[in-house]
Amino acid sequence: MLNKLWSLVVKEVKELIRDPKILIGVVLMPIIIFPIMGSAIQISQESVIRAVRGASFAVWTDDDGFVTDALMTYLYTDNLIVPIEAVTLEDALSQFTETDSSSLIYIPNGYNDNITLGQQGRLKVYANLRKLNMAETQSTDVVTSLINVYNYYFSINKIENLIESADAVGTPLGYRTPIAIDYASILKGNVLEIPPMAIFSLVMSQSIMLPIMVMMMVMFAIQMAATSIALEKEQKTLEILMTLPVSRMTILGGKLSGSIVIALAGAVSYLIGFDSYMNSAFSFVPEAQSMSLSDVNMGMTPLGFLLVGIVIFVTLVSALAMALSVAVFADSVRSAQSFTSALITPIMIPALVLMFSDIEMLPTSFQYLMLAIPYTHTMIATKAAFLGDYFIVMRSIFFISIWTVALLYIAAKIFSTERIITARFTFGDIGKIFKRK
Repeated sequence: MLNKLWSLVVKEVKELIRDPKILIGVVLMPIIIFPIMGSAIQISQESVIRAVRGASFAVWTDDDGFVTDALMTYLYTDNLIVPIEAVTLEDALSQFTETDSSSLIYIPNGYNDNITLGQQGRLKVYANLRKLNMAETQSTDVVTSLINVYNYYFSINKIENLIESADAVGTPLGYRTPIAIDYASILKGNVLEIPPMAIFSLVMSQSIMLPIMVMMMVMFAIQMAATSIALEKEQKTLEILMTLPVSRMTILGGKLSGSIVIALAGAVSYLIGFDSYMNSAFSFVPEAQSMSLSDVNMGMTPLGFLLVGIVIFVTLVSALAMALSVAVFADSVRSAQSFTSALITPIMIPALVLMFSDIEMLPTSFQYLMLAIPYTHTMIATKAAFLGDYFIVMRSIFFISIWTVALLYIAAKIFSTERIITARFTFGDIGKIFKRK
């Protein structure tokens, strides 16, 4: 029995690998295309950063005074400045557009007097958008940040002088920003001196991969299982397989096992490729927090990994059984793929919704609708495993197992009859039904 099952599994895997669409599209494409995409994004972002770092900006003023001179001294320190010598603003803008600079800081007349009298001094930044690319926009952001830094320390200095002249108590920062907010989080009864958004970002960055992986794995498995049955019906090899001295349940088990092997290979390929994409595409982003999931008492424990593995396995088996049962009624590979596209929808919806939301946050009616979809419990279980809520994981395994047993029973019933060979259904049959009516 086991030898026959093993032979069928090997045969199924070989047939699936021989199909270039499956080998390239499922196994090789993710591990090739994602690193290429990530490298392309990395190169473009690095070119933007180099352009911003080496960018110059122009400065023109029609004002004078010690306050204006102080600002000019600050701007010329450690920055690549293109001075504009002009009489009018129109002339200055005309000269500015002829330079390679993307931004112009204009210090208007009256800036010095307004600051001296304790009023607000205004500056104007002109952006020269030649190609409408990211480097031009970020160059303006760099100029704005430079002025904001000067504005902060200048205001602190002015407040300090006012405090000294009034012989008052307090600090400049206390007058400028009287209220400061510190954040802390309570997680599993432990008080952590970490902002909640930092924890949420960390968990999302590490837990978002698992729902995506599960969704892609199930989609691959459905497509492959349906294609396998339809291909054998097209090539008339299914009839030959049924004449061999092998039980129908062994054939069903072989097809399920072979598809699971390829689906797992595709999932691993996808995970490796997507991880490479994330590392390359976001390598230019500085690490905001140097903490890990272990620092916040979260993450996958060995028990969590075991339970998630059971969830993924049961989900895969149910998806494959559903695909095999539906593909029996397809008369060609194209019609089988059309059938499976309808099966993929109830898998994608829970994955996309629960990737950014919790089931409790949804409207009550939509919650019931989502919970009626068996694969919603797969996504809930993968999230609960990160939080160590193993009761929810076990409950999800129970629901998915009931659905899986029901689908396996249906698949076994179909495979135990001659319907697996004789069943035919095309979309043209729907038109015939309506014509009869």
